[in-house]
This record gives sequence, structure tokens and C-alpha cells, in this order.
Amino acid sequence: MFVPVKPLNIALNIVLCASSVFSASIASPRYASPQFCNMSSSHCAGTTRFPPLTPGNDNLDAAQLVQYNYLANTTKAVYGTTIVTADPDGSLQGPFNMLLYTPTVAQPWVNLQLAVAGLLVPSEAESAVLGVLSVTKVKYGIYAHTILAEKAGLTAAQVKSMLGGHCPSSVTARQKAVYEIAVKLAKTRGPLDAASFKAAEAVLGQDGILGAIQQSAAFMYASMMLNAGDVCLPSSVGC
Repeated sequence: MFVPVKPLNIALNIVLCASSVFSASIASPRYASPQFCNMSSSHCAGTTRFPPLTPGNDNLDAAQLVQYNYLANTTKAVYGTTIVTADPDGSLQGPFNMLLYTPTVAQPWVNLQLAVAGLLVPSEAESAVLGVLSVTKVKYGIYAHTILAEKAGLTAAQVKSMLGGHCPSSVTARQKAVYEIAVKLAKTRGPLDAASFKAAEAVLGQDGILGAIQQSAAFMYASMMLNAGDVCLPSSVGC
């Protein structure tokens, strides 16, 4: 569910997206805009469906502990304090706690996201993510990618419109093409129609449309995980 804030040795991007790594402490408070405040943990079942696995809770087996350290270190290196990926109690946020329940999947999942993230420039990758989010309505994704999309260069007004299912005229032709194909793919049941494919390909070229498809598919994977787990907003995100 992510895209790169900053590449780590060229590739470290996780299903969330682009900008620089910040230096403040991971435990420092973050504040969400009012639209997130109705997404509090009291309105979701994430901690019940998949309770936090942390060293402090002493509920990690050996394989899970290895992946916990990997995910905690990797997400901190990629995102710094741009978004919350771990609460002060050590519980991993977003899709990362769920990944601990299938430890053999954790690193391959991250590697997939890293590989996909470099196929588009950050603002285009975020356009794909926002297109998917306009359909899947993932709580954590909306929180994280509102921040990350703005860090990638989209304006707050553009992000709000795109999350609402409308592509503003102020975005670039490529951002528009990526967004529209992502929305179409997220909604489509069956083959993508020829007109939509050709319209996107005319703007993006073959490499661009492949990047848009891969980014959309990667974030659909993350969206399914997050919605299935009814993953909450981090408790450390202030309203």
C-alpha cells in the first residue's frame, strides 16, 4: 500500500510514496485534518481482528520477531516521521502489523512494492494510489496518502478532489491519465475496455501504462488487506 518517500539504495519505497525522510522522532505527535477524525479507532475493528504483535506484548514468535525488526527499521528509514508507521507502544501501523501474521509474506510483499514504486515518478504514482483510494476508501490509506501525495507535489485541493472521485483540470495530462486508468481498474470487473486502454496509452506510452497498471494493482493488494483487517488510524495521530 505504498510508494517511496525517498529511495533507499535506489529501491526502498513501500506502498505509500514520495518525498524526503524527516529527522524528528518516530514518537512525535502527528495531526490529521478534520476529515480523518471520524476514522478513529473506535469506528474500526482492526485491533480485534489482528491484535498488535510487538516485543513489548511478548507475543511474537521467532519468525515474526525477525520480520517485526525488518518492517520497523525499513518503514522508519523510508518514511521517517512523514507518516505514522509505528505507534509509541511499538505496534506497527497500516498493513505492517497484518504482515507479521504471515511472516513468510512480509519481505516478498515489501519487495513487490519497492519494485513497483519506481515505475512512475512520485506524483504519478500517487495519482494511481488516489484513484484506487477513491474506490476502496481505505482509512489508513486516505490518512497516509493525503500527506504523501502533497509531499509528491499535488495540492491539497487536488488530493481532496481525487480522493472524492473527480480529477481536477489542474493536474498534468499524465497524472490525469494515470488517475483515470487506476479508477477504471479498481472498478472494473472483467477485461479493461479498449477505449480506456488506448486513451491511457496515447498519453503514457507502453511503459507508462504498465507503470500505472502495476501501481494500481499493488495498491489494490494493500487496500484489500487494510479493508479486510479494518485497519484503524494510528492512536498517535492527533485530531
